[in-house]
Amino acid sequence: MTVSGNISLGAIMNTAASALQANQTALRVTSNNIANINTDGYNRRLVDFGPRLTADRLSGVSVDQIRRVADEFLARETLDATGQVGQLQVLSSYFTRVQGLIGSINDGNSIGSRVSSAMTALQQLSTDPASPAKRNSALSAVTSALTALSGIANSVQSLRQDANSQIGTDIRIVNRLLAQVHDVNARLKTAVAAGDMSTGLGDQREKALTELAKYLDIKTFEQPDGRVFVSLTDGTGLVSDLSSEFRYDGPASVSTSTVFPSITLQRLNPQGGNSGPPLVMEGRIAGGELRGLVDIRDRRLPDLAEQLGQIGAGLAEQLNAIHNNSSSVPAQRTLAGINTGLLATDALNASGLVRFAVVDPQGQLVQQVNIDTSTLPTVGDLVTAINTGLAGSATASFVNGALSITATNASNGVATLQDPASPALRGGRGLAQAFGLNNLITASSPSSFATGMQSANAHGLTAGGQAEFVLRGANGAILTSFSYTVSGATVGNLISSLNTAATGYATFSLDSNGTMLMTPAGAHTGARLEVANDTTSRGATGVSMSEFFGLGTAMRQNQAISLAVRSDIAQNTSKLALARLELTGASVPGNVVLGASDNRGALGLAAAADALHAFGAAGGLSSGAQSVNSYISQISGLQADLASFAEEERLNRMSIQEEVMSRRDSTEGVNLDEELANMMMFQQAYNASARMMGVAREMFQTLLEAV
Repeated sequence: MTVSGNISLGAIMNTAASALQANQTALRVTSNNIANINTDGYNRRLVDFGPRLTADRLSGVSVDQIRRVADEFLARETLDATGQVGQLQVLSSYFTRVQGLIGSINDGNSIGSRVSSAMTALQQLSTDPASPAKRNSALSAVTSALTALSGIANSVQSLRQDANSQIGTDIRIVNRLLAQVHDVNARLKTAVAAGDMSTGLGDQREKALTELAKYLDIKTFEQPDGRVFVSLTDGTGLVSDLSSEFRYDGPASVSTSTVFPSITLQRLNPQGGNSGPPLVMEGRIAGGELRGLVDIRDRRLPDLAEQLGQIGAGLAEQLNAIHNNSSSVPAQRTLAGINTGLLATDALNASGLVRFAVVDPQGQLVQQVNIDTSTLPTVGDLVTAINTGLAGSATASFVNGALSITATNASNGVATLQDPASPALRGGRGLAQAFGLNNLITASSPSSFATGMQSANAHGLTAGGQAEFVLRGANGAILTSFSYTVSGATVGNLISSLNTAATGYATFSLDSNGTMLMTPAGAHTGARLEVANDTTSRGATGVSMSEFFGLGTAMRQNQAISLAVRSDIAQNTSKLALARLELTGASVPGNVVLGASDNRGALGLAAAADALHAFGAAGGLSSGAQSVNSYISQISGLQADLASFAEEERLNRMSIQEEVMSRRDSTEGVNLDEELANMMMFQQAYNASARMMGVAREMFQTLLEAV
């Protein structure tokens, strides 16, 4: 570059004009910065000056470019922090709502307090079991506890519905933002090619990306042509030369049995149509609000629902065990069992002794039979033994999976009693309880899936039936789908077929009580089994394979749904079984074996919540024996910890987000003091340039006058 020693007046005027234009541009850019000081997402612009050269000679100043100030590192940190905050806000919000449902440990309205109140009322009833007032009070307290537990269980499904609806809403927003980024990319490419580096399109795109980061964990990649490519943090492309669209056709309502379809990503060809197959996304999304919602819907809330099911099952098992081994006074004419799904030809697989007795209204023995269940091969043989032993004083029948025993004389009643030294057990449960002959509590799902079956027993499923299963991973992704068509003859054959169908993902087994267990493969720990459809049936019972064996998470969750006191007892409290037969082998007809003052049944009911119960693994809680009250406290404490941790993490991440955004604002944002100082500097430079042009004009005029 050369500076000429001979400077003409024309050159002076050209130099001054270039300065006027350059400083005028700088003033315009500065005024735009000031005008947008409160505009969300606006990045300040800077004017880069450079020397203007003519034939390699300095001839003034030029504006090299007007550039948008952007810090790529801070932009990436902002996106990361925004995604983390979005995910934790969802978790914290839902955990707080769950806390409101179950109450704190010390809350008088919590489920733990309701159960304790029910046990207290039963304890008071034991002091005067014949009192109608105390019966009504106890039944009201038990009903209140059951209703509260069922209400919480239903509310959990409502929360899942809320999360599912929000997923649909978020996906629509994400699709709008992805389309916006792709569209702005194309326009920015054109602008950059034309040399426009300060276009407002960059601000529009940055704002869209920041909003997108609220919903997804995204990364951005600046391209030389001005575009930005966007992907998830695992590398799944969202915006490049192609655009993408999330697709989700969620259910209108949610229940325990809902099998959610996958969220998919379809890449779109700019010329129209799809590009390649859709990608399943639950396992790819690692952050943002969508990750939080999927975790809540498919993991956290089902965890809680299964835990509530364990509470319901524990309460029902404990109370029903006592109630089935007790009797009302007078005894009920009919003991009507539940539909167990068993067939008369099924192996009884029982051991121990049980007594069945017919008593008159005064509690006097009419007839009794003491049955050694280990000698009976089948369920049908048990029915025969009862009928033979009661010798016409009562009749037992077994129809469509339900055992029923009815006294012949309408004034008489029927009661049962386990042998205290060698109780009759089937599947680890008392015989009367296994058939539900005198249950106190009912629910949407059996309180136990201890079928009492063994591998060598016939599975009893009608040929042609089919069951379809989905195994969903802990991250909400569908790992595999498989089906089972009834084949083979035994339970062992059934388990082998299921294991073949689920090879590599899960294994099925049968424990000593006949409970079928599904264990995910090591790589899929935490996976849940869902039943998409089941048309199988055990004979004429109408009970499907999944219902009989308790397959699928819905069956476990349903153990807390529709919990209630048995309807006939709720309508007539005299049917409460608060006494117990006083029978021995020496008891003969005419002996008083049942009395209204007997409170042994009531005492047993009152102690039910503190008795040890074998809880299964559920929702992250390991299996083990503990009381119902202890288990409730464990769940309350766990939910409180989850809520506290999520809120603390949310606050921590928000603090990080605010710090990153503050640093970004100081770098990219408009500083009013700085802009005002720039304005004064550019204004002074403009005035000086104008003055220089004026002087040159005066000199030129003087020369003209001298000629």
